[in-house]
Amino acid sequence: MMKGFILSALLLSLVYAGEGHKHENEEAHGEELHEEEIHLSEEQFEALGIKLYELKKEPAGKLIKLPAEVRENLLTSYAIYSPLEGIVKKLYVKEGDRVKKGSPVAEIYSPELANLIGEVRIAKVNMESAKKIYDRDKTLYEEKVIDYTRYYTSMLEYERAKGEYEALSSKLKSFGELKGYHLLLRSPGSGYVVSQSVSLGESVGMDRELFEIHSHDVVWVYGWADEDSITHIKEGTEAKVISKFGNRPCKIDFIGHEVDRKTRRVEVRCVALNKKHILKPGMFVNLEVKTGGRKALMIPKTAVQDIEGKKVVFVRTDEGFEPREIKVLRELDGYYVVLEGLKEGEEVAVSGTVFLKTKLVGVEEGGHAH
Repeated sequence: MMKGFILSALLLSLVYAGEGHKHENEEAHGEELHEEEIHLSEEQFEALGIKLYELKKEPAGKLIKLPAEVRENLLTSYAIYSPLEGIVKKLYVKEGDRVKKGSPVAEIYSPELANLIGEVRIAKVNMESAKKIYDRDKTLYEEKVIDYTRYYTSMLEYERAKGEYEALSSKLKSFGELKGYHLLLRSPGSGYVVSQSVSLGESVGMDRELFEIHSHDVVWVYGWADEDSITHIKEGTEAKVISKFGNRPCKIDFIGHEVDRKTRRVEVRCVALNKKHILKPGMFVNLEVKTGGRKALMIPKTAVQDIEGKKVVFVRTDEGFEPREIKVLRELDGYYVVLEGLKEGEEVAVSGTVFLKTKLVGVEEGGHAH
């Protein structure tokens, strides 16, 4: 309560300080703004909760608002299938789980795989046996104990057995990672298991999807631009996704090549980083695209006060604020494009400006600012 009392007293002191100043300069109000600075101590500055905005030049192009929808990023969506027919022997994940790239998701037993493993083992034994015979015959041939025909025959048999073993091994590796006689399936990427269509003991094949995994760290946002707006939108343009759960920056990476015959609109895709997964696929949002254009000083509308028909801002100085008249070119998405009166790098108040205005012009009877 004491803190509130001090703040109220402080504000009243600012108001009535302006009242006394008003009578001394009443005639000057009709001509021009006061040239004097408004002096504030650090305590007054903090008590009023004044926030500052540093002026910088930004593209002052057109702001285009588009209806849009959040969709899955197909580059980070993964469908998991078994590469052969078999039976599900173990499940490591379930729908809703978050998985990392390379995490195991299931084990599949397949008679085809078991037979192939057996064939590889037999082929390996045949190759090793043929290698021993070939090595022996090579030594005997070099010592001129046997003729070339026998040596050549054993060499061909070894090469045949080796080729068969390597071919079967390559076929086995093509199915993926093995765990005993089971095929171990791993997640190809990180994300959430959004769909599970298999349970333990079920028979599966190459035509059946087992899991679907989506990463929502980066999403696609599709907007629909009319024929006039699309001429101002370029690939690489920065944009903003507007939703009731929060806003996210994005970048245009694709513009459709056709106009929809029914809606007369063109599809525009924006790639958005989705921190904390605020944006969800299927969500309807708005897409704000700020086109290029010359850079100009932009100032928030909250920084501007209308005083005697003039637009005035309060520029930060070493000891307080300097009231300054500005001229604006146009309004743009909550900002004014400044034509003259300010320069880049200066700081202006964007909150507490009502009290600064009162300090400048004083208070009329009834409590209204003059």
